[in-house]
Amino acid sequence: MSDKQNSNSGEFDWMRVDRIDGIWWGAAFIWGAMVLLFANTGWPGSANWWDSWGVFFVGIGVVALVCTVVRLQTPEYRSKWLFSLIFGVLFLVIGLGAWDAAWWFWVVVLLIVGAVTLRSALNRDT
Repeated sequence: MSDKQNSNSGEFDWMRVDRIDGIWWGAAFIWGAMVLLFANTGWPGSANWWDSWGVFFVGIGVVALVCTVVRLQTPEYRSKWLFSLIFGVLFLVIGLGAWDAAWWFWVVVLLIVGAVTLRSALNRDT
């Protein structure tokens, strides 16, 4: 059995659902309901910037990035911080409509390098 595999349940460690995952899913559903409510009641009016799908994906991307920061600060939830970061950036990219722009690749690389640097700095004993 590998290091990543849990001997009790046979699940892989990164697939384990924790409290932060539940909070993220709950926030994503609530945000989706709010965006749907706003879109169907005409709240944004004639605003040119309003795109329901874009607003939804940007919102859950921001929530995922906030969860990444919480994961980095909380030792018992730290194991899945990279997945939170990747999903947060991915949802932001989709929401901002820049999926086909090549410069997003470098944004993702810099965010990952920055997150790894912060994690190593915060894990030091001295």
